[in-house]
Amino acid sequence: MPKYSLKDIIERSKDWIKHPYSRIAFIIFIAISLYLIVSAIIVVVLTKPEKEVKIPDVVGKRYADVHNSLIRKGLKPQLKFYDVHDIDNDIILRQYPEPGEIVSENSTIRLLVSRSNLTIDMPSVVGMELPFALNKLKNLHLYDKTISLCVGVISYIPSEKTAENVVIDQSPKAGEKIVLDRKVNLLVSSGSATQPVMPKVVGQSVDLCFPLLMSKKVFVSFTVLPTNDIAQSGIIAQVNPQEGQPLTEGQTVTIQVYYYEMKDKPYYAYERIKYTVPGDENEGLYEIYVSDNKSKRLCYSQNLKPGNTIDCIFHRTGNARVYIMCNKKQVKVLSFDVEEFD
Repeated sequence: MPKYSLKDIIERSKDWIKHPYSRIAFIIFIAISLYLIVSAIIVVVLTKPEKEVKIPDVVGKRYADVHNSLIRKGLKPQLKFYDVHDIDNDIILRQYPEPGEIVSENSTIRLLVSRSNLTIDMPSVVGMELPFALNKLKNLHLYDKTISLCVGVISYIPSEKTAENVVIDQSPKAGEKIVLDRKVNLLVSSGSATQPVMPKVVGQSVDLCFPLLMSKKVFVSFTVLPTNDIAQSGIIAQVNPQEGQPLTEGQTVTIQVYYYEMKDKPYYAYERIKYTVPGDENEGLYEIYVSDNKSKRLCYSQNLKPGNTIDCIFHRTGNARVYIMCNKKQVKVLSFDVEEFD
């Protein structure tokens, strides 16, 4: 049997490649190999086991409270509404599959949700101080039930006739029949425009008072005070300048706000934002907007330089996205989500 050196083998291989039929065979071999590799990848992808999801128990909960959590779990809610007279609106009455069942990701969960056709005569809150007006809207009585109306937009305008923080107008108007999920918009006095003064905000919640302070055309600086009392979280402890002192446009006022750090994430909670302006960011007006299940609103506004720190408190309803802006341009987005249920 003849022996070939490595050099002879290489020379013979070159001659073989040069042959036209050999080239065709080589191309066919490469094509078949690629086809087999791609086919194997497709088979692996198609036969990959689907992620499994445990169905949570959502009966008795408000659909608005659990919608985002269901989506994040990989479930697709399918709703059917049931008109009721004696049950609150948007309550989940029945579900399928049952709680605890294991299904594949992207499965449908069918929900029967209450749709209340109850109406109520819109009460009058005009002439009331805003905290009392909000409390009245949260504690209305219909038959033997206590119900709440959702507050929409609260706007402030200067008024020479109406005292500060008093409701000037409302929509819907008093006496109008409304459904229970109708939002109530309020127009509130920010006091005299000729000589604004520091309003009475000590002892009130920061989310209620921040828009009032902003209506004075001032900047608000926060000092966060940790507390062990959850009931004090979000409450303003002290202010500078003091109540009744004159304010000038562009002035910075300082508010000290209590904050209770929670381990879990309930549907309603006060949250803390801490952000240090990086050295490569611009100096300018830094604003923070919160968008949650309630509304989109401003919760911070201050002129800052690189190295300055934002430390403020806001109230969250459901899941929240926090947008940090510099000179009206977005620089960072933060997420604060409700704790998942089992």
